[in-house]
Amino acid sequence: MAGKPYMLEPELEGMPRELLRERQTALLKKTVETCYTKVEMYREKFKEAGITPSDIKTLEDIKKLPFTTKEDLRLRYPLNGLTAVPMEDVVRLHMTSGTTGKSTISPFTANDLQFEYRSFARFFTACGAGKEDVFLSLFGYGLFLGGLVAGPAAELIGMNHIPSGSGNTSTRQLELIHDLHPTIMAGTPSFLLHITEVAKEMGIDVGKLGLQALIEGAEACSEKTREKLRKDWNADVFDAGGTCEILHIWHECSEHTGLHMAEDAVIFEILDPETDEDVPLGVRGELVVTTLMKEAMPLLRWRTRDLTSIVSEEPCPCGRTSRQVDHLTGRADDMVKVKGVVVFPSQIEEIIKSIPEVKDSEFQIVVDRTKMSTDILTIRVEIPEPLSAISETISQKIGTKVKDTLVINARLEPVEPGTLPRFTHKAQRIVDLREI
Repeated sequence: MAGKPYMLEPELEGMPRELLRERQTALLKKTVETCYTKVEMYREKFKEAGITPSDIKTLEDIKKLPFTTKEDLRLRYPLNGLTAVPMEDVVRLHMTSGTTGKSTISPFTANDLQFEYRSFARFFTACGAGKEDVFLSLFGYGLFLGGLVAGPAAELIGMNHIPSGSGNTSTRQLELIHDLHPTIMAGTPSFLLHITEVAKEMGIDVGKLGLQALIEGAEACSEKTREKLRKDWNADVFDAGGTCEILHIWHECSEHTGLHMAEDAVIFEILDPETDEDVPLGVRGELVVTTLMKEAMPLLRWRTRDLTSIVSEEPCPCGRTSRQVDHLTGRADDMVKVKGVVVFPSQIEEIIKSIPEVKDSEFQIVVDRTKMSTDILTIRVEIPEPLSAISETISQKIGTKVKDTLVINARLEPVEPGTLPRFTHKAQRIVDLREI
């Protein structure tokens, strides 16, 4: 990368806090009015809460608004009473996996997509990327919100875009890196680690391949992982992300002091997940987001279930005035990400209960990582003694259902009845053995 880090939209990213609050207040009122008049779900929620748009006059009044959860969207699958525009104005649909096997769907208008491209492009400019750079995307190009956003965002600022995606083998990815000389690469932390280990097996020093910046996202990424990637690839590492529902709204800058939130486009709160009250600066809580720029499906007080904290409320030396939050590393609910896919115990439970032979069996989800940095999902299930002889058949049934529901592979480990722990309170069925 020949350029220095910069702001794509300095008038928005560097907006003085007082003007930013005025902008947020005006957009909040407009969004609330839209939700009330055009979104059936919110009309019902407002009626239950006993409020109308006229009750929202200041930013502080956001506390009067109802929360929105994934369950709200699932209950109205696919998009019954969720959209603020006619379906003929929707140009694309993206999806995420759901706890019941049903996906939650995120519709996009043409303006939504353009906004999302600009938001993602901000990540690149924070790295100093420009027309001289070549971008290799390892994100999938499909229903999940990844490559189909990162690619156009790279093209928006003039980068040469190589849409390699996640379908190519690691060997092929390394060949592309060697032959096409990308300067920026983006992917999930686990995929980046896997390619690193494959390269070592092949005797390739990835630190000499010319990458100058890695953008990681879609999964939690520890500081140990970021440091390993920096050292191995001899490149800077930037954390960036968002969700399919609220789009990509946070990213790291060259100062590496936290994640800048796109406060010109959202209002975010950090709340105690038990009391729903604001937490003090530096204290971890649940990230709750209200969108201000989405047309197709605006969201009020969307509970991301991600845990983070505000680390700075002061303008950053990079010029951005948005508040910064810490890297998102935990969840307010019981879930785990495997190869970038969210897995809930309730998903696995539903699959097991659908198989008569083990419908009453205890189970445990174990996530580990091979020496090649590939995630492995193992489901431990107690198999009644008389059924031990057909455990292979049961394993195939569970594996097939997991693949169909979550689009990832899993293996079954049969165990004797009484082997797995029991709980008197909320069951902790996930065991994550990944060190990095």
